[in-house]
Amino acid sequence: MGTLTASLLLAWLASGPSAFAARPAPVQAEPPKILNVVRQKLKPGTSHSYESLETAIVAAYEQAHVPVFWIMLQSRTDATDIVYLNVADSLDQWEEIGARYRKAAAAHPELEKMSARLATFIDRSTSTLTTRRDEVPFSRKGVDFQTMRALRLTVFEVNAGHEGRFVNAARAAAGRLAPWLLYEANETPTFMLVAPLRTASRAKKMPAIPRRLLELKNTLSATADGVYTVRPHMSHPPKGWKLR
Repeated sequence: MGTLTASLLLAWLASGPSAFAARPAPVQAEPPKILNVVRQKLKPGTSHSYESLETAIVAAYEQAHVPVFWIMLQSRTDATDIVYLNVADSLDQWEEIGARYRKAAAAHPELEKMSARLATFIDRSTSTLTTRRDEVPFSRKGVDFQTMRALRLTVFEVNAGHEGRFVNAARAAAGRLAPWLLYEANETPTFMLVAPLRTASRAKKMPAIPRRLLELKNTLSATADGVYTVRPHMSHPPKGWKLR
């Protein structure tokens, strides 16, 4: 995730022929344990106004040094279809993020006013707090949340009582390694397949939604699938993330 400084690079070059051995692969960041997924649909004709205001909000947060972070993504085919990601290592840390926002809003009331204006462009919104399911191992191929440029998000609404059956099917569909991560909603029978991508075009090379999941009779009530591109200028990523 980090890069060599100039001094370290010079020392490496001066260390002799052995320095030219193959460099180790970059260490990838551990996927977040807690992922808050906010799906929004903007009102028709408001995407440009939304973009301008959200860009201004990012600048305001940076200027005020507020440690509240988000990743904003936009559908490749519909500018009014957007997704926000908020990450945390634990539920306790997630609660801390909420406390930080409340503290920032009290100290910088203009931030809350800007957010209220942003909300006027939104037609509908759903926020889902999820936890990563480790039963399905993730195949890391040089991209993670901190370096992705796009994301494929597949949402499954599962009939209550069939959660275990869905997880078993997901594990079987994945085999030894899956090209996606499995997250489960904390409060509803909802599951999400989340696949970080180097570019949005990479989604074309990804496998289709596993047939084992789609064929679960009397288990799924609805599904949604989309590819979203990271919008760095409308994101406020945590320190160390390389989305820009």
